Amino acid sequence: MATSLLLAQLLLLGTLVVPAQAQNPSTESKCAQLGNATEGNFSVTVTPEVYQANTTYLVTIKEAQNSTDNEPTQFVLQALSPGNESLGQWEGITPENCSSVDSAVLNSTQNAANWTSPGTNVSSVQIRAYIIFTDKSTQFKTVTLTRAETTTSSPTSTPSSVSTVRGSSLFIAVLQLPLLLAMGKLLS
Repeated sequence: MATSLLLAQLLLLGTLVVPAQAQNPSTESKCAQLGNATEGNFSVTVTPEVYQANTTYLVTIKEAQNSTDNEPTQFVLQALSPGNESLGQWEGITPENCSSVDSAVLNSTQNAANWTSPGTNVSSVQIRAYIIFTDKSTQFKTVTLTRAETTTSSPTSTPSSVSTVRGSSLFIAVLQLPLLLAMGKLLS
C-alpha cells in the first residue's frame, strides 16, 4: 500500500514538473531556424524612421516575388538594443521567447505589426525580420533605427560671430584709409 501511494505521488509530481520544464517544440524549431537564416531578398519598412522613446512604430515586411513553390509560413520580428537585449513591446501579439529574445511571430497572412519603443532613450534599436518558408529555410533583414541628431546653437556664438564681422570690417576700413587719402591728394 505504501509503495503504491509513493508511486502515485511520484507520477503526480512528474505530470506537474515535466510540462513546466518542457518547451514548445514548435518554438524550439523556430528558434533553431532563425540561427540558420541567410540574408533575404525582401524589404522591411519601419515607420517612423527615427528612434524616439515611447513611440509606436509600424513594421512591415514586403516579400519579393517568389517564383517557386517555397511559400512563407511565418514572419518573425524582434527589436534589440545595441547590447542584443529585447526592447519595447509588440502590440496585439503574444511574444515567444527565442533564446531570451522576445519574438513576435506572425502567420503567413500577416505582414505587419506594431512595436512600441521603451520609455528610456537608447542610441539605436535594431529591428530584425525573418521569413520562415515551407521548406524550413529562413531569410532575414535588419533595419536600424537611430535617434535624430539634435542641433542646438548657443546664444554666445551669435554675438561672437557678429563681433568678428564688425572687427573684420573695421580692419578693412583701416587698411583702405591710406589708399583713400592718397587718391584724394592725387585728385586735388
